[in-house]
Amino acid sequence: MGCKYSLTQLARTIAEVLRLPAPAQADSPALDGIVADLQGAARLAVLAPDALGVHPFSLWRHEMPFLDGLHRQHSLVLRGVMPTITPVNFATMVSGLDQRGHGIQSFDGEFQCETLFDVVRAHGGQSAGVGQKGYTGSKLLGRNADLWGTAESNTDAEVEQIALGFAREHRPQFIIVQLGTTDDVLHKYGPSSPEVVPVFRETDAILRRMIGELTALGYAIIITSDHGQHDVEPAGGSHGLEQDEDALVPCTWVAAG
Repeated sequence: MGCKYSLTQLARTIAEVLRLPAPAQADSPALDGIVADLQGAARLAVLAPDALGVHPFSLWRHEMPFLDGLHRQHSLVLRGVMPTITPVNFATMVSGLDQRGHGIQSFDGEFQCETLFDVVRAHGGQSAGVGQKGYTGSKLLGRNADLWGTAESNTDAEVEQIALGFAREHRPQFIIVQLGTTDDVLHKYGPSSPEVVPVFRETDAILRRMIGELTALGYAIIITSDHGQHDVEPAGGSHGLEQDEDALVPCTWVAAG
């Protein structure tokens, strides 16, 4: 799937696409290929199916034809920071720093640094963070954004509708969305289990719908994840380690319509 880069590079990449300064202390270089393809977009959305790392995606990408097609056009691999858990790596996406820099250990934590939410706000724009109730997309990202989206039904279908509603009504300059059901099903069955396939297919459909509408509204899109998962015995999946199965995530992108 291409060369390996770092998830710490995403924040500066987003800032350069939007022609904004990067968050303070975010010193990792931008991902030049993404910047070149998306440069000058007025708005950008990050869509992140939780735990859809390189390992599970490689096993089941044939069950996700839309996302697979995007990766056949543009694809690279990012390495998450330690520990490879959800709040830590979503915090890295919006700050450009590892845990020592941003200070986030759980979704209830407070950032110890500037984030993309702060940068967008300081330059007169709005941001949005969306996720299921009790998940990082709501409790960390939404809480720090200008528009806080919480799916009370705990479904990604509602996450989709909230995010699209924000885009239609408010046109925030930056949106970040956590699709949490992929992580849930991977924990329950493990990446190698065919039991994950129905959720992967539904996630693919959600991404197709969201990207279709968001690009029509002028959004450039980056699709990546916070971490992957590895299989555990006797059944199920886990993450948090430095091994490739946990740390490597695929990244693709789509220009605004």
